[in-house]
Amino acid sequence: MKARWRPSWDVEGRKPAFISAEGPAIGVTPHGGKKYLWGNVPALDVLNLKQNEGVDVARDFRLLFAASGDMRNIVQSLTKLPTTYRGHCEVIVNDRDSDIVARNTILLLTALHFSPDAATPIMIHVWYSALVPAQVLHSLRDNILPLIQGVCTKIQAKPGKTLLSKTWTYGTRSLCLVLRKEQWDRLLSYFEVPNGLSMVQAQAIRASTTLAPERKDYVDRALYTQPPAWRVCTMKFRKDGILLPFGSSCKEFDTPNPTFYQTKDSWPLKDSADPLEGWPIDEVIQKAPPAKNDIYGSLFFYLQDVLSQFCRQIGRLRLSIQLFQVDALELPDILNQSVMGQGSFDRIELSNIADRGYLGPEPALATFGPLLKRHTQNPNATLVALFLNAVHEVFTPLDSLGSAISDMDRMRPYLPATRDMVQHGNEYNADFLRFMAARGMFRDFDELFKRYMRECRFHEVSKAAGLEMKSQNTIVRPWPMRLEKNATQREFDFLHASGHSGSERYAEWKSVA
Repeated sequence: MKARWRPSWDVEGRKPAFISAEGPAIGVTPHGGKKYLWGNVPALDVLNLKQNEGVDVARDFRLLFAASGDMRNIVQSLTKLPTTYRGHCEVIVNDRDSDIVARNTILLLTALHFSPDAATPIMIHVWYSALVPAQVLHSLRDNILPLIQGVCTKIQAKPGKTLLSKTWTYGTRSLCLVLRKEQWDRLLSYFEVPNGLSMVQAQAIRASTTLAPERKDYVDRALYTQPPAWRVCTMKFRKDGILLPFGSSCKEFDTPNPTFYQTKDSWPLKDSADPLEGWPIDEVIQKAPPAKNDIYGSLFFYLQDVLSQFCRQIGRLRLSIQLFQVDALELPDILNQSVMGQGSFDRIELSNIADRGYLGPEPALATFGPLLKRHTQNPNATLVALFLNAVHEVFTPLDSLGSAISDMDRMRPYLPATRDMVQHGNEYNADFLRFMAARGMFRDFDELFKRYMRECRFHEVSKAAGLEMKSQNTIVRPWPMRLEKNATQREFDFLHASGHSGSERYAEWKSVA
């Protein structure tokens, strides 16, 4: 796309589809499936030893990912452990979504079973590509599927709701999968392309979501925030869904990825789902291929490095991983049965289930606070929660009016207003709409989050759960994507082109006992 490209609604002088009687729809308006199979915030190292126990630590660690989503945080946390670390690391991973648990199981077994060089490309494409080479699926069916089939054969007479576990051991590493009998049976389907689903049909089904004609204005609006070269890469990935450097041959990618296609008539993700959102863009960019602006090529090479390091790292570790598929509220009772109850974990990562749209702060802290190690056991033990929606929930129309001038003053150095935005009587000018949407990146998030904490009674609910909110985060910056006071134009451009707003807020708690 040329640098002078403009969205079609702007060229045609019409009202875009994302504007209703109430005005522009700010942010992402969902379309497509309801699954979140890819992370939508950058991967997090929940240990961050340098800022906590220290890189020379020898102690054992027990980590809990209570609503894991994809396994990027597990990958990041284990990969960042020092190569000199000789302790035992025990990792509990839970998610209530069957697709997420199945995909994480397949990816982890792949990392454990194959050599790093063989595992890495399989993991990249199973994780992110809508089509995979037939050989990838053959490798999984020949090496990983029999592990699952063996369990299903042994438990076929068990009742469907019975909770059953199986542990696979690879030297000093083990993976234990705990599922109900009916969940074990369903796991087999993730190795089978649905009957009658061809490559062409699979691509058409996906394109009906990612290239839906009724979503053109939404897509154009997102593209208009990106550098021109990124737009080409974005549209290519929307079209073929194969994570490769630009210009690479896709000829061998001829098989629908059954971890996405569980039926032959639907694509499970939203049209806005983007692999780039799950990894730190500044690190991804550093892996740029010879075509420097090939953003998905950069991600491919970044993942090649990260997943290869992960596979090599877990080959060195004393590591036990347990996978569960239960509602987060049920997890503590199940863990209690295996002597992993109160005061067990050095880190608890809640993703965004403490958002009010899910459990909310009070139930989340009351449920998981007691599982955190006491201060006397590990003064660095931390519970981490992500609040994706807090700022937006408390932001009012009055706030918008009151902050308009200060927001625009802060934004002016990065995206100045021009006469062309408002002349010719075109209220739907693409530059004007982009300018107004970008205002949200410059709000006073701190004051808005303080309001949210008061509304949710953070102090009281923390105390009731035996916790205290940290005054200074030690795992992750409170606002890891927010533009800082003297942000560069490049930092603004990256945030503006991403699916993030800068208002994503991490909060951390420690035990008071």
